Amino acid sequence: MLRAFLAEHDAPCPICGYNLRGVMLDICPECECPIELGVSSSSSSLGAWLLALLSFAMPLSFDLLIGTMMTIGVIMSAGENPEGVFLMVSLVALTMVSVGMLWVLVARKRDWLRMARRKQWKLAWGFFVGVFVVHLLVGVGTFLIAR
Repeated sequence: MLRAFLAEHDAPCPICGYNLRGVMLDICPECECPIELGVSSSSSSLGAWLLALLSFAMPLSFDLLIGTMMTIGVIMSAGENPEGVFLMVSLVALTMVSVGMLWVLVARKRDWLRMARRKQWKLAWGFFVGVFVVHLLVGVGTFLIAR
């Protein structure tokens, strides 16, 4: 079936880009990469899903580390510092939200890939911007409480 397909279609080698039209072997004559006929979907691209994952994974380490430090500080100061308490509660909540969203994204990956590609990217960028804005608001809130 691979030979029949390549007899009538232009197809680039996935490694070197060589046009495989008319190739009678199951390897690329240019780079000797094995080639195979397959079925794919434009929705199976993982770029948007990875952006959505990174939107929660990147701030998770920060939120977890700083949230833990703030929790220790609040316990040691017996909660006398209101901006410390606000920041601690905010970061612990953001940590839990990030863990939950990562779990949902991994558990529902198949549902994500069934969405239209355009919707995947809109949702991924929405998560990215949303996480940024929420962290910005926590920083502004902490600043305002400290004043």
